[in-house]
Amino acid sequence: MNSTADTWRIDRARAALLRMAEPWFGSLYADRERRVQWMAVFSIITSLALTVVAPLWLLALGPVLLGVPHLVADARYLVIQPGLHKRGGLVWLAALPLVALGFGAPPFIGLLSVVPLVLTANATVKRKLVALAVWAALTLVALRWETPFLLAFLHLHNVIALAWWWAWQPRSRRHWFIPVLTMAALAFLMLGGAEPVLTFFEAWNAPRARTSFGEFVSANAPGLSPTLALRLVLTFAFLQSLHYAVWLRLVPEDARARPAPRPFRESWNALVRDFGVPALAFCGVLAIFIAVWGVVDLSGARYGYLRLAAFHGYLELAVAAWFLVEGRRPVPC
Repeated sequence: MNSTADTWRIDRARAALLRMAEPWFGSLYADRERRVQWMAVFSIITSLALTVVAPLWLLALGPVLLGVPHLVADARYLVIQPGLHKRGGLVWLAALPLVALGFGAPPFIGLLSVVPLVLTANATVKRKLVALAVWAALTLVALRWETPFLLAFLHLHNVIALAWWWAWQPRSRRHWFIPVLTMAALAFLMLGGAEPVLTFFEAWNAPRARTSFGEFVSANAPGLSPTLALRLVLTFAFLQSLHYAVWLRLVPEDARARPAPRPFRESWNALVRDFGVPALAFCGVLAIFIAVWGVVDLSGARYGYLRLAAFHGYLELAVAAWFLVEGRRPVPC
């Protein structure tokens, strides 16, 4: 068999570029830890730059363009590769409250997804009882203060993704620079450092995005002072961008058994093994549909996607509870 003929043209082009860049970046190709570290730093800097230069575009386009691929990554690394879907009928009960969220179910329903995963975990009764006690406390908060809970979860679910990535592999001391840099970026935004930059780039308004800061303040930070609400919206834009980077770049790098980047053809074959062609085709059509919808009605496409994706933060929380109760990390595949 001719291995060259079996290689995709884009892989041959990338191989040529890597050979050219080897004197400068060759060590990053072989050293996954360093490569992921620099990917994380680049993601933080890029997310912060976009937040202070074009926050409205970042908020409007991010879900429309990257939302569906990031949901595919959620399903792949939280459900398919850990084999969660093979745990039996009780685990499938966790899907019911997640589906209900897409039809407008309140947040305490979404939290129910935690229970089947905790009950089926390979863990001691004590660990399960502790997890169920935390679930009960969160449920009481969601029942008593539904709107504040929703707003808090909206902002904090982006942080859950960062915690997921951090837990994926054991981290060395040099990795601590990444959360420190993230916290510094958040402090910069919350202390108003972005506002002169927004003024300089005239980024307070983006008429072509057909949205405004007022719209995002109403959705993400209602009832707060204008200054605090604006800064919370900016932190949300930054963390949402970082959230996508985590699931689309950082987690895939850490979750792969092979330390070096694999060719695009191998990546596609791995996706097919995990999902099958029909499911991937459906996801591709859905992603294209939302993108085209965004061309016609950007705000409508964004809200449509967010309604579709209402489940994913609760999925991340439920599977995190499962791994925590079992006391283990995800296994690279």
